[in-house]
Amino acid sequence: MRSEVEESEYYSEELVRAPDPVEVLHVDGEGSNVGEEGSEGFEGDEGFEEESEIHDEFGDGFYDNWEERAINEIADLGCMNLKEITVEEIKSLHFPDREVAFLFYNLYAKMNGFAARRYRSRRNLNNELIQQSFVCFRQGFRKARICDGVEVADWKREPKPETRCGCEAEMRVHIDKDTGRWIVTYFQEVHNHKMLEDTLTFMLPGHRRMNSAAIDQMNMMLKVGIKTPQIYASFVQTAGGCENVPFLKRDMYNRIDKQRRIIGGDASACLKLLQRMEVENPGMFVRHLADKDGRLVHLFWCDNCSQLDYEIFGDVLAFDATYRKNKYMCPLVVFSGVNHHNQTIVFAAALVANETEETYKWLLQQFLEGMKGKAPECVITDGHGAMKKAIESVFPNSYHRLCAWHLLRNATSNISNPVFTSEFKKCMLFDYEVAEFEQHWNNVVSELGLQDNPWVCDLYARRHMWATAHIRGNFFGGFRTTSRCEGLHSMLGKFVHSRHNLKDFVEQFFRCISQMRSREAFSDLQSTVGDMVLQSPLRSLERSAASVLTREIFLIFRPMLSRACTLKVRSCTFTACSDIYSLFRSGDSAREWRVSHYRNGSFFKCSCMRMETLGIPCDHIIAVFHHLDITEMPASVILERWSKDARSRVRAFMEKGPFCWDSMVTCRNWMLNDLCRELCVLASAQVDDFVDVTGKLRNEILHLKSKRVSPIGEGTDPLVSSTLEDCVRDPQVLRHHKRRKFGVGRQPSSKGIKRCGICRAVGHNRLSCSQRHTHGQGHTAVDSGTQRRAVYEEADYGDYEDSWEEVS
Repeated sequence: MRSEVEESEYYSEELVRAPDPVEVLHVDGEGSNVGEEGSEGFEGDEGFEEESEIHDEFGDGFYDNWEERAINEIADLGCMNLKEITVEEIKSLHFPDREVAFLFYNLYAKMNGFAARRYRSRRNLNNELIQQSFVCFRQGFRKARICDGVEVADWKREPKPETRCGCEAEMRVHIDKDTGRWIVTYFQEVHNHKMLEDTLTFMLPGHRRMNSAAIDQMNMMLKVGIKTPQIYASFVQTAGGCENVPFLKRDMYNRIDKQRRIIGGDASACLKLLQRMEVENPGMFVRHLADKDGRLVHLFWCDNCSQLDYEIFGDVLAFDATYRKNKYMCPLVVFSGVNHHNQTIVFAAALVANETEETYKWLLQQFLEGMKGKAPECVITDGHGAMKKAIESVFPNSYHRLCAWHLLRNATSNISNPVFTSEFKKCMLFDYEVAEFEQHWNNVVSELGLQDNPWVCDLYARRHMWATAHIRGNFFGGFRTTSRCEGLHSMLGKFVHSRHNLKDFVEQFFRCISQMRSREAFSDLQSTVGDMVLQSPLRSLERSAASVLTREIFLIFRPMLSRACTLKVRSCTFTACSDIYSLFRSGDSAREWRVSHYRNGSFFKCSCMRMETLGIPCDHIIAVFHHLDITEMPASVILERWSKDARSRVRAFMEKGPFCWDSMVTCRNWMLNDLCRELCVLASAQVDDFVDVTGKLRNEILHLKSKRVSPIGEGTDPLVSSTLEDCVRDPQVLRHHKRRKFGVGRQPSSKGIKRCGICRAVGHNRLSCSQRHTHGQGHTAVDSGTQRRAVYEEADYGDYEDSWEEVS
């Protein structure tokens, strides 16, 4: 065995003495782990034999039975017993290229308790590869590490165990000049270490590999929300054991992490994905904004299904921002509404870098452009100042309502008086007349001495945005809070998390939207199949309403029928254009409602304005129907958006357009997977069946690949955008982002300082506060914490939203 210096001198002499210029060689350091890379040759002299000498070594009968010893592809290895194959049989094999040769040696290694790796190669003067060596994974020795004099015991991390032990097992292949095939010129089967058992060999890194089919199946299961350990367990169960799966769970985690580190930029990959969606679904609307450094700032998108939803249900719009849904911590703004099943639907979404007025103006302008210039009739938000100014600028004719839950929360934090919070809740939600509201508000403010409180004065100035007395008559579709947005954020959180990059986030977002749309389809089925069981005294009207309204809306309307039976008509006034009926409820004759019946168009209008606010007739109108012996619900009191035929205007377009459930492709994929699994079990039992099925599958794959045509057109790259820039850089990661609380007069507390929830002082909490039982100012002493929780939770008035009944 020569030393490294002797070997280097020997190779230099050998290069000088080479008689044939074509055969003058240099040594390639590919796969080398010993000595200077690219400067060493093979150990021993046998690697430098000329081809004529190689042919002489094999003899004149070397080409006898040439075809029988050919290994052309990996499928040919399935017919060989690699555990009992001899060295002479291995030396007689030949391969079409180096890759097939390595696959053979690596599979041989797996069958015999070790792993293989590529080692050095040789090239001629034309830089053509003519020889390749494959060795045992324990060949050579680990390089000595120099750590500036630091002892190994002082290292922060435990060094990895040494696996190299100088094993000399090797297989060397050389290209045959006459046939162009790679023949085995050297084979060493002796190892200086113990071979592994079959149950352990498959765990070696050299035998662990995820092919494209496994990666596609893993990605498909990831998209539907299956966790990685469960995916790996599915592979193990399908393969019949861990030893039959060619990778470990950690390899699956590494593959997922590698896919998320997109080469070339996350933002560019996300824009290309949206551009591809635009091509596949004409009408999809995508806009983005980059800063002067080319970094992505804002991204807005809405697909064609969402645009059709907005065309039907775009009379009410709610939007809110949430955080921590992607690795950049960018706020996600979702524009949502309610469909004819009282379910939340998404009109558009956006990722923004900040929440300034300019940002929201840009978003609303893109929303208006994407929705063909149609502005919503009413908008509900959490009261963020930037949102309010942007709505006034872009949607000047839309009615802006503030979220009741956020108002109660701010009342609790700004006033810290449970009595005020309770009374404010009544002023906001009770069905007062305007005069009654003004009187009740003045009494509360004067009794608690809040006339000069800046937050209370600002709140009263905006009473047209939250008080039921002033909001009545504007349709909000049952919206009182942004709780639908919060529920949507919670549902979205099941699909995305903070580790998702932009591309993964958009994919999972559309997966969530697809699930929401499938839920709507199931609700359509429930509303169409079967008849509701009649329960109210007014059976004819109930049957008529059940045949027109969707099931969810009918269940909200049905209590009106029972309540209408407690109303009586006190008087009727006939005018030239209408009949006015005065009604009162039994046991409460002081309160009166007036229902006007316009005979020309059979229109009905009540003084409570619930018909205009909720879109379904109130109990007062139903009482007039009963008084007039009307047994069928007039079309004038049925809002089209709540009917079963709400989508009739766009159904024809949706059936002809590019709309289909994305689960169809997944379903076909799973069916083919099931058939292929059964085929694999049957075909692997016999060698003849294995060879026959393998050939047929390979031919079918080539046939299908040749049929596939680019959806964009011939010669067009589907990932290259004509309207979106490819050079957009990734957005910055927002580490700390806080929104300003709604309202004025709120003094932000210092970070880390805990204050009392009642008096806002430092040094004690609300339980030990001296004002705990006295700050009610003459009212009944209650525990402020309990009272605050009673009015703070959204559930206290969430029932009002679900039942769509005003508090009275």
